[in-house]
Amino acid sequence: MTADEKRQALRAAAQWLARRSGAPDDTALQDAWRRWCMETPTNHWAWQRVERLQLQLGKLPSAMAYEVLDHAPVALAQLNRRSLLKGIIVIGGVSGLGWSGYRQAPLWMADQRTAIGERRSLQLADGTRLTLNTSTAVDIQFDAQVRLIKLRAGEIQVQTGKDPRPFIVRSAQGDMQALGTRFDVRQHAGTTTLSVSEHAVQVRLGNGRTQRVDAGQTMSFSRDDFGPLQAAALGSDSWVEGLLRVDDWPLQRLLGELSRYRPGYLGCSDDAGSLVLSGVFPLDNTELALAAIARALPVQVLQRTRYWTRVLKKT
Repeated sequence: MTADEKRQALRAAAQWLARRSGAPDDTALQDAWRRWCMETPTNHWAWQRVERLQLQLGKLPSAMAYEVLDHAPVALAQLNRRSLLKGIIVIGGVSGLGWSGYRQAPLWMADQRTAIGERRSLQLADGTRLTLNTSTAVDIQFDAQVRLIKLRAGEIQVQTGKDPRPFIVRSAQGDMQALGTRFDVRQHAGTTTLSVSEHAVQVRLGNGRTQRVDAGQTMSFSRDDFGPLQAAALGSDSWVEGLLRVDDWPLQRLLGELSRYRPGYLGCSDDAGSLVLSGVFPLDNTELALAAIARALPVQVLQRTRYWTRVLKKT
């Protein structure tokens, strides 16, 4: 690899990192990234480098990673923790370009955030129990009139405390007011999914439309419209316990969910992806989950590095 090839590949990898984090549920985008990653050894090397640098700084948000790689005054192929920090200092003097995908402020400035594979539970001042899933960022704004949680990325579970002030979770698509309840909210690219375990939640869109979601129901919604009310899948909130419960899931879907909990690439061949299985898989040990998959299905797990894993159907 020439120095120029390394530089171009690293910048492309940083762009992919930012795009994937901004749209984790965009299947076409994820597939395009996988193809790019496997195109050349240089691309694979660059992706590993960017992932490693992000991990060294405690999971900096992707936009930050891209800006650092794009602007840091060092040889990109030789980047390390010290030079990355130097790049961040330089970026501090640059205008707001690069933050546009993070709702006016970078995710690393959120009041609370988790890294890839991390979960965290918080007891708020009003007695509310707030649990953050992997790669999640929230702002917490309580005042005399309202209790407001802004979900900026990822997924949360809320078990509200007793307090006369309204309790609202705000996503990019609308506001969800708790009616004395326990519920989950997940931010996708362009939609929000709400699942209610106890009591009910009132959803309000920016256009003023409202919809009540009762216990045992789930619903996805955009900025302008509500999706259908559906029965929540059994165990859909088991991520709080570090478990993923699946019932007749295609392997491709299962691996897509497990990939949220580990850095790097995790995918499968098309013929393996259509295989179906059910079970309970640990989220805190995705290697153990992959071993269980290999025992349950006629597949083999190919790992080139800890950051590149592909599941293939046995021939």
